[in-house]
Amino acid sequence: MKKNIYITLFFVLGFSIFSSDLIAGGGSIYTRYGIGDLKFSLTARRLAFGEGGIALADFDYVNSFNPASFYQMRMTRIETGLDINGFAISNNSTNVFYNQVYFSGFKFGIPIDKDYGISLVMGMEPYSRVNYEITENDSSSLVDPYKVTYKGTGGLSKVYFGLSYKLPFDIAIGSSFEYYTGKIQHQSNAEFQSTSSFRNAYFNKDYIFTGVGFTFGLLTGNLSHLVGINAITDLRFGFSYSNSVNIPTDTVSTSSTTINSATALSYDDGYGQTHIPERLGIGASLKFKDSYLIILDYFYQPWSKYKFQNKTSNFYKDLNRFSIGLEYKKDPTKYNSFWEQVSVRGGLSYEQTQYTFYGANINETSIYFGFSAPIGFENTIDFAFQFGKRGTTENNLLSENIYRFSLTFNFGELWFIRLNR
Repeated sequence: MKKNIYITLFFVLGFSIFSSDLIAGGGSIYTRYGIGDLKFSLTARRLAFGEGGIALADFDYVNSFNPASFYQMRMTRIETGLDINGFAISNNSTNVFYNQVYFSGFKFGIPIDKDYGISLVMGMEPYSRVNYEITENDSSSLVDPYKVTYKGTGGLSKVYFGLSYKLPFDIAIGSSFEYYTGKIQHQSNAEFQSTSSFRNAYFNKDYIFTGVGFTFGLLTGNLSHLVGINAITDLRFGFSYSNSVNIPTDTVSTSSTTINSATALSYDDGYGQTHIPERLGIGASLKFKDSYLIILDYFYQPWSKYKFQNKTSNFYKDLNRFSIGLEYKKDPTKYNSFWEQVSVRGGLSYEQTQYTFYGANINETSIYFGFSAPIGFENTIDFAFQFGKRGTTENNLLSENIYRFSLTFNFGELWFIRLNR
């Protein structure tokens, strides 16, 4: 009977991931729920802005927040980079720190017809990330001392193809087709000492996602003439909407233990759907004297509507995110030295995240800083840093200090030139 105790072990542990005697590592424990942490900024420039930019009309960057913004692209552009993420996690008795390096995505944009604002952009980028590891040493009157480990990895990514088009009055619209894919794996292991007669047990559950969606965007033309202030040289408003998506999800559950030299394995395969709610974003951008840029952004996503196999989560609520960013970039017609080509950025954000536990909402506040340095004509290397605080130690929850460094390479080339005849 002892040798088979692993079958019921996890049903009698009474385990809470926020209990004060846990050793946490690997990442944010909050990512254990749903599809994990959401990714808002995918380049260093966006991160330095406070992870915003819905109303930016860029010719020298690819803005995947709003596909309408592609319309001013004047060169073929390639963007790629990496992120270094660090979390200092603490509760009432424990402090840990971890860091990891991630690929931040890839974007490729081609201007097709500049007169009509038609540009094509293709990209691959993360949508969410799960990364946590929790270890607890415990004992019980029913079993020998044991160590329990909970671990999660993976996340959702999307591959997208987007087009923009310019309407009269310099109003731009755009849309992108998105293919969601990814895998999230949760592991639960119970390990006994080598002298114990109890057997180690291993439980895995994999979620495999594949689905499609779209994002629609709108960007106004320059409305600065309506303000009547000469110092304001550009004023725009932007809007983006991503539809709710029902993503077909395969689930695979396995459990195993070793008895003598043989391994007992059980396997279960299932199929369902993961409902990702719609996302709405609105923003504004304001430029002074062609050198100072201010952006304001707001995101809303009703994660209370999130469902897996038609069941909602008690740990999810609606997300609201506010950010403000500032950039100084000298008018490109007036510089001639290296330092005159360096642009500097900063930002602030406040996010009411999708997480809620025991009546406590998990909120996040962050500050940002970054800059871009030229590495050739129309080519830059961008740097950004974020420091944020999320969560609380009340009610045995966790407080997290977030450290994030982002590096992006941004290349622009004249690949296609149309000759007028």
